[in-house]
Amino acid sequence: MNKMIPFSSVPMKRICLALVGVGFTTLLAGCGGSSSPAAPPPPTVTIDVFGARGTTLTAQVTSTNCSATPTVSWQTSGGVALGTGLSIQDTQPSSAISATATCSTATATENLQPLAVFTSLAAFAVLQNKTAEAWGNPVWGGQTATAESLTNITQLYPSDRGFAALLADNTVQTWGSSYVSESNPNLVDPAKGSIATGPLTNIASIIPGRVAYFGIKKDGSFVAWGNYRGLISQVDTPMNDPSNGLSASTLASLTNVQSIAATEGAYAALKTDGTVVTFGDTDSGGDSSSATLPLTNVTQIVGTNYDFVALRKDGTVAGWTGSFGWAIPTTTLSTVTNLTANGVVGVATLKSGAATAFGDATSVDAADTTSIASSLSNVAQIYATQSAFAALLTNGNVISWGDLQRMQTSLNAVQSSLTNVKNIVSSEYAFAALKNDGTVVTWGDPTVGGDSSSVASQLTNVVSITANKYAFAALKSNGTVVTWGMASKGGNSSTVAASLTNVRAIYATPFGAFLAVNKDGTFVNWGDQWAGGGTAPAKLTKIPFTS
Repeated sequence: MNKMIPFSSVPMKRICLALVGVGFTTLLAGCGGSSSPAAPPPPTVTIDVFGARGTTLTAQVTSTNCSATPTVSWQTSGGVALGTGLSIQDTQPSSAISATATCSTATATENLQPLAVFTSLAAFAVLQNKTAEAWGNPVWGGQTATAESLTNITQLYPSDRGFAALLADNTVQTWGSSYVSESNPNLVDPAKGSIATGPLTNIASIIPGRVAYFGIKKDGSFVAWGNYRGLISQVDTPMNDPSNGLSASTLASLTNVQSIAATEGAYAALKTDGTVVTFGDTDSGGDSSSATLPLTNVTQIVGTNYDFVALRKDGTVAGWTGSFGWAIPTTTLSTVTNLTANGVVGVATLKSGAATAFGDATSVDAADTTSIASSLSNVAQIYATQSAFAALLTNGNVISWGDLQRMQTSLNAVQSSLTNVKNIVSSEYAFAALKNDGTVVTWGDPTVGGDSSSVASQLTNVVSITANKYAFAALKSNGTVVTWGMASKGGNSSTVAASLTNVRAIYATPFGAFLAVNKDGTFVNWGDQWAGGGTAPAKLTKIPFTS
């Protein structure tokens, strides 16, 4: 008779040894060993990009089971590398780009559409399906019917007061008050010679001016249309005016132009050989014969509202003006690598990493950095309002100066918080600094956004900030938006807050409106209706952000 022995009465060790003896060479689970280890879970990664095309783009990356911190690489659709890291400056807004996050063997890519939103001072225009949808102040380019009448648009170019459309046949159509009477802001055909210095045909590229445009033809020749302003005379002169417009000799000299800088009334064209051609209102720099140094081997030109300054290859700086002169350097500058201007004076960044302001310090306090000279070292970037400057240092600290009456009290209150800053944005008379921890510090004129105390508790996890002249809009990592500043100019978004929940990019017209684009392409705008904050065209239903 067989007798069943309870399993629990047999020593576990004897059972394990017996199993090994008959061929089980691997220890079994429960016998002091373990089964083969389970495979680790695979790595995963996701990526979400925030920011308006043409500005700073920021990737939000989430991951699991990665052996190292995920990396992010950016490139155009044509394979041109744009950089690595969570944030880049978008230098190729006309191209579709991709951002790819890599985590061990896992990757995730988000593809962004080319820039489609363009702004004049008071109007939006969206390029879509080779036509344009525009709205805002009609005198400043917000003529919906005019924009919709154009077809085969390959690129849009905004100026202060209107838009130019380069068509597939290399001709140009324009609209806005820069080009026609403000009492009749209708589409005109510059190819008929009504406002241009020559036919707008065979155009290869366009350079916008403040209230004018400049076309580079396929043969390298130059054509202009629009106006330049007389700051003292208060008379606007068409570029093709036979008496005071662009002369034949000046037009003939405008070949191989690589960039054009502007004051309020004049233009300075930098040629590829480092020489400069100036034209326009002589009171504000249209005549460069008074330049403090020869305008040769020039690498950069900047204009204030009234004067021009040019950086030369040897690191020296030349200046010229007509009836103003506040920005002209009063001492010799050398080893300069970059120039930044506000509305009146300028700042030179030096090869050593230091920075120094220049101009008429007796009239403009922003031209004087004597008292803070020792702090202006290791400068990464200079930012400007109309009347002040802010220097972001490589260690993330910020040094700001100028416009003491408007800025100093609020700056003193926040100076200790201006650390670990990664970017600065400005309205006309205020700054907003975005810190690495996603918080925001503001200073300047409280009426145009220098005081964000009313929304301070909401300014967390911010990924980007957009500004117009009067207000700021902060985009958070959860897709919501926080606004402050002048309420009528977009500083109050309460009426559209319910729609601001999945935003990825915000655009602004300087005169007081914002346009937010959601990840799914839906959009919402707010602010001054005469600056683009009113009803958008019915035909515009989406503005794609990703593809």
